[in-house]
Amino acid sequence: MNKLLNYVTTLGKAFYGLVIYFALSFIFNFILKNIQEINITTYNLLLIFYEIITLLLLLFIFRKKIKKDFFDFDKNYKKHLSLGFKSWLIGIGVMLLSNSIICKFITDGIAYNQSANMLIISKLPLYSVISMIICGPFIEEVVFRLSFKEALTNKKIYYILSILIFTSLHVLNGISSPSELLYFIPYGSLAFAFTYILDKTDNIFSTVIIHTVHNALTIVLISMAGMI
Repeated sequence: MNKLLNYVTTLGKAFYGLVIYFALSFIFNFILKNIQEINITTYNLLLIFYEIITLLLLLFIFRKKIKKDFFDFDKNYKKHLSLGFKSWLIGIGVMLLSNSIICKFITDGIAYNQSANMLIISKLPLYSVISMIICGPFIEEVVFRLSFKEALTNKKIYYILSILIFTSLHVLNGISSPSELLYFIPYGSLAFAFTYILDKTDNIFSTVIIHTVHNALTIVLISMAGMI
């Protein structure tokens, strides 16, 4: 009984970052729906405010680990980033290859998450930069990876939960056909790379920086594509 209770408690700790993330999202969306008239500038600012509040709350909750990782990263950043970029290059390579095959031969279109990002970048550029480059990477790495790693001693469960939940949120939102489930492959490969980086370096800054670089390149490529 005690073992079961300890297991449930540990699993609960792994999910509390996720609970905070969704709770704040629910509250914010509820507020927005009850605002009758809102212009694009105000909407942009409210979204940015939501991102900052979420980030600050997570920074406070995980402050001990983040502080410890900051000093570790300062000493070992070359080693951490070397492993990080190598892992990311493999992950992004698998992602691009599998994504192109799926888009060309199976779904005849891009993933919903990708099209949604393109729309957000074009309509809300200021929010996109702050969310995807400044706040988003830290929020996602804490919620989908650090919280699980801190609570779970079983690496297999850590990998499975981190990759599955992160990928599901990026793929299942807006899915319109069973064939789109194949996008679990490209998004899962990137999720595996991020999860692996945190596992091997045990430093949140390693994966946050790689995630930031990835998102920054995404914004640049989408922006360049929109100019053509």
